[in-house]
Amino acid sequence: MILENTFFEISDSGDFIRIELISYCHTNAELDWDKNWIIGFVKVKAGAFSGEFKTDFMTVDFVSFKNELVKLYEKLNGIATFHTLESQVEIKIIGDGIGHLKAKCEVMDYAGTGNKLVFEIDFDQTYIPKILNQLDEIINKFPKIGELK
Repeated sequence: MILENTFFEISDSGDFIRIELISYCHTNAELDWDKNWIIGFVKVKAGAFSGEFKTDFMTVDFVSFKNELVKLYEKLNGIATFHTLESQVEIKIIGDGIGHLKAKCEVMDYAGTGNKLVFEIDFDQTYIPKILNQLDEIINKFPKIGELK
């Protein structure tokens, strides 16, 4: 099953990180764990740096990030973190309590041995509803399959 143009993005002033999902990796797998992997791309622009790379995500990565982001939006203070099992993507959104947010991003093009890019994107709380809607779309199109133990 191929689903196009399903993504979430954090952006401001031309800089961005975009997580774009394509399809489940192993639809015919026997184990639920394997069925929950999603093929995707990470696209970034940070100052003079830009690029993209392919990586895999777990369905549950997006659910936990959405839950943390909802709490951050309610209080505007704290941290919401998106991270992948193989540490290829980490986004920490930090709120200052008055609506200013900073996304501290770290991406690695190959799991474990790749090149790293570390950058920040400053934005405000008005962007969070759009990101939450994008996460809802991801969660609806790529729901958790079975039990993950």
